[in-house]
Amino acid sequence: MNIIEFLGLTRVESLAGVIVFFGLLFGISRLPKKKFTFAARVLIGTGIGTVYGLIVWGLSGRTGAYAADLGRWFSLVGNGYVSLFQLLIAPVIFVAGVRLVIHTPLVKTETPLIKWKKWVNTLMLAVSALIGACLGLCFRVGAAPGADTAVFSWEIGEGQKITDSIAHLIPSGIGFDFLTGNVVGIFVFAVLIGIAARRMSGKYMDTVKPFLDVTDAAFSVITSVCKAVIAYKPMGAAAVMAAFTAAYGPAFLLMLVKMLAVLCAASLAMLAVQIILCAVSGVSPAAFFRAGKAAMKKALVTRSGSACLPDAQEALTAGLGLKKEITDEVSAYAISSGMQGCGAMFPAMAAVFAAGLSGLTMTPALVFGLVVVIVLVSYGITGVPGTATMAEFGAVMGSGITGAVNGLGPMIAIDPIGDVPRTLINVTGCMTNAIIVERRVRE
Repeated sequence: MNIIEFLGLTRVESLAGVIVFFGLLFGISRLPKKKFTFAARVLIGTGIGTVYGLIVWGLSGRTGAYAADLGRWFSLVGNGYVSLFQLLIAPVIFVAGVRLVIHTPLVKTETPLIKWKKWVNTLMLAVSALIGACLGLCFRVGAAPGADTAVFSWEIGEGQKITDSIAHLIPSGIGFDFLTGNVVGIFVFAVLIGIAARRMSGKYMDTVKPFLDVTDAAFSVITSVCKAVIAYKPMGAAAVMAAFTAAYGPAFLLMLVKMLAVLCAASLAMLAVQIILCAVSGVSPAAFFRAGKAAMKKALVTRSGSACLPDAQEALTAGLGLKKEITDEVSAYAISSGMQGCGAMFPAMAAVFAAGLSGLTMTPALVFGLVVVIVLVSYGITGVPGTATMAEFGAVMGSGITGAVNGLGPMIAIDPIGDVPRTLINVTGCMTNAIIVERRVRE
């Protein structure tokens, strides 16, 4: 065996292509942080990987040998990077879930505000996830152009009943859940641990205090790990796009453009739902947009829901005259634990895209399971950096379609673009939740 075969190549010129590829990755890693924002560096990596992949696809011609050679190395780096998120999601949800519960104030009886806040947040997340999944299936996101593969089927096969989907979500032992990626089971176990620790803290604080401190320390460490992995997104995006464009050619770009277009359509649909619910609660669409105009504009520019929260809260109180103590609490809760764009709509559509790209057919039971998983995961990743990315991996792994995980790679590449419409829905969503809850509590 010569060195070329050892490297998994069939021709000498392929070795030059591999060297160029790693040279491009090194160049992307050296992009000056002061000159380029992180989003800009991700898009630069996406662009470089796309161009290089198209060049490889074009040079391969009909045989595709050159693309096959380099594709092995593109996929090695791209899928390797995607696997890091797959590795992180289980410990992230466990630690974040425990921390979420122990930091939730312990009350003997829930006030109407707390009850309405939780119910409205949960239902809005479910609606947003359902809209994302349904529009993704309707427009066949992830399916190759011209392909006649079914992305959805009403036919119920073996193991595809709703009872099977629910059974899959039931905890089966923490070790087994970690191995299989059952994020719902992991989250349930985390909640039970958190409830026990919080209950014991009332009488045995000295005994429980070390556990509480370890949980906070573990959360700080795991978020630091997440930030470290996310920092490599520009290189990961380049490798992912090089792999897919070298394999599919320009057709893959059309798939991503359609995905972004459908995401915008889903955002408009969810915004329409929010406006209707606000109107039912006594706030007209004109008043909603007039009061929230500044927050919405800021959302489109900053792509940060947290940065827009003060503007949204001011719109609710000064602009709409609602009770500040209610709207501030509900909107802050929704922007941290109930992001309807990043935590629900986008992960649902990303899961459908990954399933379509992998040739999997969704069923009603899978869609139901997907929505349930997304709602629970949105609470389990509270405070974790890279919310949308973590949520989409949690959605795919938790719903049992782990074979589609690698199909989430392109979502990393277009993340800065998709972040614009989904952040808008985060902001309008927190305002909508606050309006609904304020009206119900006032009544």
